[in-house]
Amino acid sequence: MQNGERSDAADPHSLLLEDRSITDFLDQLSVLGEQLFAGDASVLCGLMSRRGNRHVNVRSSSVRAAALTELQHDVGEGPSLAAMTTQETVVVDDGRRDRRWPRYFASSTVSGFASMLSVPLQLGPEGTATLNFYARPTGYFTSERRRVAAVFAAQAGTALEMAMRVARYQDAAADMYAAMESRTSIDIAVGIILAQSRCTQDEAFEMLQRASNTRHQKLSEVARDLIVQATGTTPRTHFTN
Repeated sequence: MQNGERSDAADPHSLLLEDRSITDFLDQLSVLGEQLFAGDASVLCGLMSRRGNRHVNVRSSSVRAAALTELQHDVGEGPSLAAMTTQETVVVDDGRRDRRWPRYFASSTVSGFASMLSVPLQLGPEGTATLNFYARPTGYFTSERRRVAAVFAAQAGTALEMAMRVARYQDAAADMYAAMESRTSIDIAVGIILAQSRCTQDEAFEMLQRASNTRHQKLSEVARDLIVQATGTTPRTHFTN
């Protein structure tokens, strides 16, 4: 193992035992990644991920690492995006001579960091991600250092896949509660119209729908406005925290 490298870095799985959001988890994962090479080279670490159909998310161990990773998303090319697309490790020995991603390497943000390593994380159907390392010396990421990064990435991928799965279930639960709250408000509004207009339930719903189309508002928003107008208070459902 190279001088300054750590084989005793904290296990990424231990992060799952703590009560933290997916964003905090990604931040801590990038910090652990940076600790793999805690020598004189001052290696930075950034993590680029996409969960399902959501936008690309960039987290990092520092502002500089974030800039180096986010720039790839901004210019549409770079080692991290290549690793995410091919699901293969990408190594840059000298960014000043590398011609694969000219727009990325032309940026002043990249200057000073000659060596880069992007390792894809295996997340299954939950999404895609890459762990990205940046070092100042040329040729820094030797075969041994790549091996160390690959071992950590395998552990990180398992932990991140689990975290993303939990986040997906939380999103689904939040969507379900939102739908139930919306449906309840609509039902209450329909009941108010029934009492005021002495019409059928279908006719009351059609009135509410027409108001939604006329005002260019969501049906649930029109329903809440009607409840406030009729009762003087904002509606609360059993699903509201």
